[in-house]
Amino acid sequence: MASRSPRVVAVGDGIVDLVTPPMADFAPGDVQAEVPRFDPLPGGNATNFALQMSSLGASTTFIGAVGSDSNAKLLRDQYRQYGVRARLCVDPSRPTGSTMALTWSTGRRALVTDPGANARLRLRDVPVHVIRGAHHVHRSGFWWTSGLVGKPTATLLARARRLGATTSLDVSTDPQGWPAKRIEAVRICLPHVDVFFGNETEVAAVAGEQSPIPAGKRLRALGAATVVIHQGDRGATAITSSGVVASPAFDVAIDNPTGCGDVFNAAYAYAKLTEPSVKEWLRFANAAAALHLQNRRRPYPTLPEIRRFLRRFAAP
Repeated sequence: MASRSPRVVAVGDGIVDLVTPPMADFAPGDVQAEVPRFDPLPGGNATNFALQMSSLGASTTFIGAVGSDSNAKLLRDQYRQYGVRARLCVDPSRPTGSTMALTWSTGRRALVTDPGANARLRLRDVPVHVIRGAHHVHRSGFWWTSGLVGKPTATLLARARRLGATTSLDVSTDPQGWPAKRIEAVRICLPHVDVFFGNETEVAAVAGEQSPIPAGKRLRALGAATVVIHQGDRGATAITSSGVVASPAFDVAIDNPTGCGDVFNAAYAYAKLTEPSVKEWLRFANAAAALHLQNRRRPYPTLPEIRRFLRRFAAP
């Protein structure tokens, strides 16, 4: 890798999250609840990834689509604040994507999304000259950027690899419930993926397996070089050509569960470009996710903040 900071490109969704403070759990059914506020925060899997990458010091480009509304301004301001170069397609006929994010003190979430302008994004909006010279290309917000689902994403990741970049993919949970055609749209991308990220349910669904570790091994057989499984308060596990490596989560207070996986993904990809071992990549990513989880006012930890956090938890 070059001696200067890594160059990274994130392709996917631009979303504004309206997030509740962590609520006490309540029974399902017809419920009336009250919260003191809704926090409008930058969101979307690829946006969170890009903001976290840039916060770590990587030279980061985000490619996505927005509307011409106040939410687009919020996102533009955040990209600018964190130093992300944003190449944004503007669709004035659609709103910027948005998510209503209900969060609970247990870490549980309920997310309802309007993809909005994200559906406008196409492969032609990712020019070759933007990914040429990148060390890593990440693709997420898979379902919300419907114009890139399946073959266009496979083409993009294959192109990135030919140009010398490593690649990663996180498709998140399918809002349509994983019909066979949509599972196949993920699988055709796997031969071009260096790291496939997903939680236990997502990995099992794409693999067609019941248990996450066999599912991860199945995804490797389908082409992914490495599969990294998000496991919440149990940490994360990587399934590589050398075997299975697990790393525990850090025990912190829950303030900001939305976006933890995206922050983890960015920190893992960053560490993979700069650190020597899978165990270190997982531990670094778990630390970044913990810092995000405990503080929504500082959702994208910096490199010095993560290193200080890791020193606090260093083995005696």
